[in-house]
Amino acid sequence: MAQIIRTFLIFFLIISSVQADKLDITVDQNTLSLPYWQAKKIRYGAVIIVRGGQQPEWSQLLADFAKQLARTGWSAVLLNCDKSTTIPWINQIPEVISTLRQNKNTRIILIHYGEQLNQSLDYFSKPQSKMINGLVMLSAYDLDNKPDGSVKLRFPLFDVAGQFDYDTVLSQMEYRGKEFKDRNYIAVEMPGARHDYEYSKKLLVAYIHGWMAKLPEFVPQPRPIQTSYIPPIYTPDSQIAVLSDSDWTGFIDNPKAPE
Repeated sequence: MAQIIRTFLIFFLIISSVQADKLDITVDQNTLSLPYWQAKKIRYGAVIIVRGGQQPEWSQLLADFAKQLARTGWSAVLLNCDKSTTIPWINQIPEVISTLRQNKNTRIILIHYGEQLNQSLDYFSKPQSKMINGLVMLSAYDLDNKPDGSVKLRFPLFDVAGQFDYDTVLSQMEYRGKEFKDRNYIAVEMPGARHDYEYSKKLLVAYIHGWMAKLPEFVPQPRPIQTSYIPPIYTPDSQIAVLSDSDWTGFIDNPKAPE
């Protein structure tokens, strides 16, 4: 009996660790429930993981990655992994950032994996974009073109690729190294890793966690104190007297001398 109970408990723990919670957001009056793993004990912040691609598709690699990050202390949400979602992932980002910020996450980092990197770069280069603390480009590339020097980003960048990654990934990573060399940019090639990081998952989590944990936290700015200004009121003929220049004749007539 004890063995059966022990087996049941182990099975329950495995199932509970595999299943994701849901992060609900509203975009264009549509409610979306995104796969979400919440950090339980230590809380460093939150991570938005984007699987680049034209069509949503589930990624077991990114799901495993999100679970590992949650165990490390990072709440993680997946974008572009649900085939039933018709709203483009780029349109979901502002609401996801707002929701995670409302949940009191002092760090929010976006991890872009795979293609369509330029969509992330273009969005965050706009002044009206939602602010994050950092961007991780994980084996990231874009089939259309390379980012030009006009991309202006306001946060640190971490470029990660496998030693045996796709040629396109490695060549564009080299190009970005030249474009972003004067900014807060770090690039790393993980030894022995391929595009799927099949045998390098623990090392990948260690690399990215180490970089993200050093990012400064977001500090909410207090609302400015509203003050009102009341202008002084003067009569047409100012009655403010200056002692040194005033003539007090008539104000006190024939004062009596003290007795």
